[in-house]
Amino acid sequence: MSFSYLPFVAPGGQEGQPSAPAGTDVLAHDKLENAHAALRRAALSLEHDVEPVTDLTGPARALERALAAIYDAFDGRAEPLGAVRAALAETDNIAARIEQAIGLDAGFAAVDELLRSARGWLEQAAARLALVPPAPPLDLPPILASRDRPRLHAVQRASLAPLLKVPEPPPAELVAKPPPPIPPPRTFEELKAAVEALKQQAPAPGALPAAAEVRPPAARPDEGAARPVPPGFAPEIGDAIDDLAFLRARARECFEEVAMVGMQRAPLLGDPFRGALILERRMLAAIDVIAAIGAPALEHVPRLVADAPVKDASVAFASAMVLGCFAGRDALAAAELALLRSGKDRAFIDALGAALKLVPHELLPLALRSLLREREPLVRAMAIDVLAYRGFATEDELVAAASDDEAPVAACALHHLGCTPGPRLPELIQRALAAPDQALREAAWTAMALSDHPHASLALRGALDEADGADAAALLLALAGDDADARLLASRTAEAPRRGLIFAVGWAGAAAAVPLLIDLLERDVDGEVKLAAAYALERITGAGMWEEVAVEDEEIFVADPPEPDVGEPRELKLAQLVSDPNDLPEAPAPEMAEQPTVDAARWRAFWRERCQGWDMSARYRRGRPYTPDVVLDELDTGRVTPGERRLLQRELILRTGHFVRFDPHDFVVAQEEAIQAWRPIAARASGAPGRWTRPRRRVG
Repeated sequence: MSFSYLPFVAPGGQEGQPSAPAGTDVLAHDKLENAHAALRRAALSLEHDVEPVTDLTGPARALERALAAIYDAFDGRAEPLGAVRAALAETDNIAARIEQAIGLDAGFAAVDELLRSARGWLEQAAARLALVPPAPPLDLPPILASRDRPRLHAVQRASLAPLLKVPEPPPAELVAKPPPPIPPPRTFEELKAAVEALKQQAPAPGALPAAAEVRPPAARPDEGAARPVPPGFAPEIGDAIDDLAFLRARARECFEEVAMVGMQRAPLLGDPFRGALILERRMLAAIDVIAAIGAPALEHVPRLVADAPVKDASVAFASAMVLGCFAGRDALAAAELALLRSGKDRAFIDALGAALKLVPHELLPLALRSLLREREPLVRAMAIDVLAYRGFATEDELVAAASDDEAPVAACALHHLGCTPGPRLPELIQRALAAPDQALREAAWTAMALSDHPHASLALRGALDEADGADAAALLLALAGDDADARLLASRTAEAPRRGLIFAVGWAGAAAAVPLLIDLLERDVDGEVKLAAAYALERITGAGMWEEVAVEDEEIFVADPPEPDVGEPRELKLAQLVSDPNDLPEAPAPEMAEQPTVDAARWRAFWRERCQGWDMSARYRRGRPYTPDVVLDELDTGRVTPGERRLLQRELILRTGHFVRFDPHDFVVAQEEAIQAWRPIAARASGAPGRWTRPRRRVG
């Protein structure tokens, strides 16, 4: 769980604050946003919550027009007051049709209530805008290329109206026109005449339907005609496409580029985080291409998300990342609609939130606060996480989220509150500790450790005996504890070694634990336990005894079953078909990875030769006496994963008593700025090398 970040500098705004669009009224924007949220919920209800007992295409199209009018008012593409009145008219049109449908299905009553709420907010917005002087025409700045941070592009275009997917009405049944009525016969002659008339109107027995268009017979090829060319041996020239199709195809390529790079930004173990700068520039260049194409490309992005065959997390990231780089409430709303349509797909929601942590959109705080009022807990958790990540969340908003009845929302808020403790935090921690949800209790432990709660060590020691969460408690105890806690972790590891405990012992860094970890390499224990001990030894000693090993196949890998012998000759493999029989290619080499050696003899030799002068009561990290400076060097240039860098950030908060926003998810230049901000703080707190001292940061 990421919990601390660098303030974002929005174009034209103060550090950590969004830049408000010029010529807008804040109160009117709040009322428009409430109306927008109500209409959005009504649209989603029409798509998913009500039965199509009546034709919903008319209300759906009217809802699209109403939302587009609200975006026009938001972004100044039309005169705001006139756009709000247009939205009011469309809302009244929808309400009239929904009232007729309530008699057929009571589920439409909820839609009607949302429309009434939206109408009330629109009336308040219209009343406010009537008192505000008209804003000057928008003067769009030139589009500039991004480099190391995304830019907010302003493109001349129409508002992006959503396309609502409601069931189409069934086609009208085609019924043959009835024959003209025949007067009732009164005599036998009239009866015979009536029967004769009916025979003439009825189709003849065995009559075939009208003949279709006659197709000429296919011409027989002449003997001298050229034979058809096999596929692959002739140029395949497709049909010509128009300019719009070409631009949309280019936009799709750039969209897929953003999706691919967004999932590959996180470096692997051993890769320096600055290497991601090339990928980031590639992603930003793809967004710049969409901005250069303009309206045709931007209007096509929501369609790419809507037409995706599955809820792919990479598509979610790309949609929010691209749309969040374009000014206008409608662009951000298109990403939000994809989010709300995703249901409870956690991977989709998390990926979209990861993009919102990076985009420079000026209305992001307004949109996130609107999402805080949604019913889905995962959406609310994402909203408060991004608000706190970007430094936009107030203490009251964090406290309200930490008091939420849903565990994901409260857990996310507690992680952030622990970094900036306030007077209400102890009460919230106590409430979370009594909750049955394990993730919420772990968030409470984290908040206790970060805020230097007086009972943090006691609570973490008690959690070591729990079936669930013991490893998380052990790691927090290693980060925030003292030498007594380090000895406790070592003794627990000697009694019952397991991977989570050994991982915590490595982070605790006690020199006295090194012989114990070497002994584990000689014991008959699981291979994961030995590898965890090797990593813990590397973290404490910094020996650098890495070796290449073959990566084993994943457990889900299942070999193809052999083909049954049915007496037919087997087909040759492609390598046998295209290669010389005397020079066939070798079997593919296994994938290799570097990891610390698990050879106990090598570790004992290193311990005897290199570590004889160590203080056995001290704490070490990478072969150096532990100080915040050492932690910062490891954060900057160490061979660690993004998850370990988050733990290092947490250590800096714990051991310095200060807070600098940092997260490995940020752009590389933002991470470098945060590391430079940590330098003087870590230097001042590094006066006692090798000790478990920490400054007082206690609350309550």
